[in-house]
Amino acid sequence: MGSGSKTTGFQPERILPNCRTRKETPPCLAAPERLRGVTMTTPLVILLLTFALGSVAQEDQGNKSGEKIIDGVPCPRGSQPWQVALLKGSQLHCGGVLLNEQWVLTAAHCKMNEYNVHMGSVRLVGGQKIKATRSFRHPGYSTQTHANDLMLVKLNGRAKLSSSVKKVNLPSHCDPPGTMCTVSGWGTTTSPDVTFPGQLMCTDVKLISPQDCRKVYKDLLGDSMLCAGIPNSRTNACNGDSGGPLMCKGTLQGVVSWGSFPCGQPNDPGVYTQVCKYVNWIKETMRRYR
Repeated sequence: MGSGSKTTGFQPERILPNCRTRKETPPCLAAPERLRGVTMTTPLVILLLTFALGSVAQEDQGNKSGEKIIDGVPCPRGSQPWQVALLKGSQLHCGGVLLNEQWVLTAAHCKMNEYNVHMGSVRLVGGQKIKATRSFRHPGYSTQTHANDLMLVKLNGRAKLSSSVKKVNLPSHCDPPGTMCTVSGWGTTTSPDVTFPGQLMCTDVKLISPQDCRKVYKDLLGDSMLCAGIPNSRTNACNGDSGGPLMCKGTLQGVVSWGSFPCGQPNDPGVYTQVCKYVNWIKETMRRYR
């Protein structure tokens, strides 16, 4: 887990404005055409995963550096009982969060035709696995700007609630910059090469003001997006963490959406969909399709 610093905020970095082709998994995705030639962090969409990243049965045997999620630690057992994994067959696709016995919230860019939803275990074995074949993207989701990057997934069966499987608390308000939060996921612990951990990883991050975040991401940052990180620290979400929860003071304030490439660049915060602005849509969609 990364530590905080005494700097006053995030500082923009000069990075190539266009995505470079890479042979390793996952590939870069090019920034929107309108943004090319602008000096900013790019490609900024590395967490937008639409394919399986690796066998979830494989343990992380090679990661000896202590780098988790990116610079995180194993989540204490039972600390994130609302966390789910969306699997494509037996492979990790995205994270998600349990809203109730039949509904999961995740990122819109995680959409597939069918999901195996895993919950109830910090490892991707054991626990409960429930199929899902219906999902509902936010109607305003943009594949170009990644605005409104939220999706509801309806389980084919009902989750059994327990001490290790619980519903998340939706927010009643938007938490302010400076709030300390926890992000969790089974995504890679290294970048640009991928190394998958054997269990759910957590790291603490701080909510960043839109003004400071725009110093890094310029006009890529939309009004419904939320930034979080630790200045001068590598700690962050990474590939495979998309759709997972950003928990602040016991409520769901964010869903992992995107970030810079490679993951864990100091002063490049992670970007989340700001859940407090979508509570009405979430509740109305679940009511309509119950």
